[in-house]
Amino acid sequence: MRIRHIAAAGAAAAALTLGASLPAFADGSQEAAGTLQARGAKVEVYEGGGFQGKHTVFTHNMPNLGTHGWDFIGSARNTGTRTATFYRGTCYEGARFVLAPGRSAADLGSHGMESPGCLLFG
Repeated sequence: MRIRHIAAAGAAAAALTLGASLPAFADGSQEAAGTLQARGAKVEVYEGGGFQGKHTVFTHNMPNLGTHGWDFIGSARNTGTRTATFYRGTCYEGARFVLAPGRSAADLGSHGMESPGCLLFG
């Protein structure tokens, strides 16, 4: 019994000595966390209004939609269980439009979001 405690303490000390690092998202930055899939996050985006044209599904935060070929989004449908927030600027800045779970917007332009810069799940 005592040997197990000593071995466990030794393993913990070795991890600290070797400088076990925290995951990238541990620093609290939203951009680092954006690369992780958010449980229950799922939003369908379409290039055209009325859910027409090129489309894709996002399941994680997108700090810059333009770098993924989405400079213009005409409509969106939140099919997940988490709130999706579109921001006009990149890196979660500027005006925003919130799309609750189960809701959709057939014309993001009517909400001032015809060209959102990023997407954040809450």
